[in-house]
Amino acid sequence: MSIDRTEEEQVEAVKEWFKKNGSALIFGLAIGLASIGGYRFWQDYSNSQLQNASLAYGVYENKLMANELTEVFSLGEKLIKEYPDTPYAALAALGMAKVNVENLSLESAEVHLNWVISNCDQAGLVHIARLRLARILAAQEKYDAALAHVNQSQSSFDTLYSEVQGDIMLAKGDISRAREFYQVAVDTADSSDRRTQLILLKMNDISANSN
Repeated sequence: MSIDRTEEEQVEAVKEWFKKNGSALIFGLAIGLASIGGYRFWQDYSNSQLQNASLAYGVYENKLMANELTEVFSLGEKLIKEYPDTPYAALAALGMAKVNVENLSLESAEVHLNWVISNCDQAGLVHIARLRLARILAAQEKYDAALAHVNQSQSSFDTLYSEVQGDIMLAKGDISRAREFYQVAVDTADSSDRRTQLILLKMNDISANSN
């Protein structure tokens, strides 16, 4: 079972944003807390939590790229336990879920994705977790549960949500509804995006197989 490439690109975009804007984010929050006398607290917190979490995640990523899975899960669980309020914990949970899926440990993947959905305050990462969880549930023929995660408008994620809804309907055998969702995905996508072409191919396959 594969993870959608577009979702991977979304995760990478979040990582890049934090690399470029992490310091500004910390500074802005520090100013806000300073107005209520919390600057020193926030300064200590940022040094001991966010920066340490960033370093720990760097080690985790290296282990992930080296496919050292025992260390990946050990470090990932440590990030979740010790730095749950940082985006790095959510990124680690997503990474562990991906490894779980690749090793067909779908129930473990569900646990990690549900953690992101319940605990992460970064909307983009939550959307990624919902999309991946919906795919996992659909693969297990838990269609209603899968749809529950993708049955609402999600602004910049509209195209991906609609496409996954279409995939679920297709798996259920509801060709008409699958076509409707794919059309919505095409309508909300950038016409020059390769994602659009892939969705159109799915629609063409439906039409060919329906004749």
